[in-house]
Amino acid sequence: MTGSLVPADKDFLSRFEQCALPEREWTHLAHIRVAWICFRLSRSDEAIGRICKGILRYNTEVLHRRHKYHETVTIAFAHIISDRMREGESWIDFVDRIDDLLDPRNPILLSYYSANRLFSDEARIAFVQPDLKNIPQVPGDRQEI
Repeated sequence: MTGSLVPADKDFLSRFEQCALPEREWTHLAHIRVAWICFRLSRSDEAIGRICKGILRYNTEVLHRRHKYHETVTIAFAHIISDRMREGESWIDFVDRIDDLLDPRNPILLSYYSANRLFSDEARIAFVQPDLKNIPQVPGDRQEI
């Protein structure tokens, strides 16, 4: 994806990756922002790896809850985020159009996965394919910014 990140986006990702982001700032929206920034900076496979590695590290080093990391949720949600991104769009503009990704009463992943499959031990430790409908494919490689 072309375009540039604003300094606040770069700072946010840096604080997250250095485990300097305060726990109170590690919200659902922060997870989405990390993914959005990673997809802006890296090729799709690199972005997903960076997202997974970063969240696992943060959960381990800051939250001391490594067991809370969920591989399928992380990867599937990253695919959906990537699919929603638009060329040159700012973080603020992106957030303005993703209400369905932010609604805790209606988790978007439950339209792709049955609860039994998504919340299984297998799905927590390794990515499993959805059983209700396919998740979006991550678009081709992004350009470095």
